Amino acid sequence: MMYLLWALINIGLFLFFIAVSFKATILLREKLGLFASVIFVFGLLSFIGHSSNDNENKESNSTQIKTWEFANGDSLKINGTDFLHIDLEKTLFSKYELRLKYGKDKERNLVIPISAYSSNSGFISGTNWKPFSININATNDKNKFEYMVLGIVEWKILGIAFYFEPKDYTGFLVTK
Repeated sequence: MMYLLWALINIGLFLFFIAVSFKATILLREKLGLFASVIFVFGLLSFIGHSSNDNENKESNSTQIKTWEFANGDSLKINGTDFLHIDLEKTLFSKYELRLKYGKDKERNLVIPISAYSSNSGFISGTNWKPFSININATNDKNKFEYMVLGIVEWKILGIAFYFEPKDYTGFLVTK
């Protein structure tokens, strides 16, 4: 419920900002002329359209989600690969997920984690999930992994980080 309230606050403040900007443009046009109001509008659009490159959940210079590699799938003698998906946290409107790619080693007959990533989906207005670490460890049961995901949720108002909430998730993944 807090996520919905935070999103509604963000939407309300954004609409208020648009209304104030519109009125400021009209006042600027009346006081300083059309040229000044056009420069003001272009200045506002440059701030609104400026995309920040600080998303730590993306690979550098890419739009792909950051992935943690545990083994090189090409160099191992793996008998096919498979994927696991687990919901780390579910809210009414969004969820945090962990996805794991794994394979079975032909020589030792062990299930080996290859790569994993964490993301969020749903209605996520005003928040940003940044995983810092994903660890996948084998257990005594050869078809079971223990996982640990560490990260933070950035709570933002109009794109400015207001609060950082640390999150850690631990549990077990059972392979097929």
